[in-house]
Amino acid sequence: MAGPRIPTDVKQNAFIEANGYAREVVEKTFRLSPKSIGIAAIFGVAVPFLIYKGIVMEFHAADAFAGRPKKRFFGEL
Repeated sequence: MAGPRIPTDVKQNAFIEANGYAREVVEKTFRLSPKSIGIAAIFGVAVPFLIYKGIVMEFHAADAFAGRPKKRFFGEL
């Protein structure tokens, strides 16, 4: 052992312990509901799509500023 066992005066925080337990068993407590589907749709589809479109718009603006033809990116006709 790495030394003598000395009791400490550390008091556990009940909120932190409960939160840690809930994070460990999230796969057992998760329920699929319309709210969770909506959140997944927003952060899994809409946010990445909007970020992509913003980046493409910046590329098009840089091409127009430099006098180059617009590049074709994924999803553009």
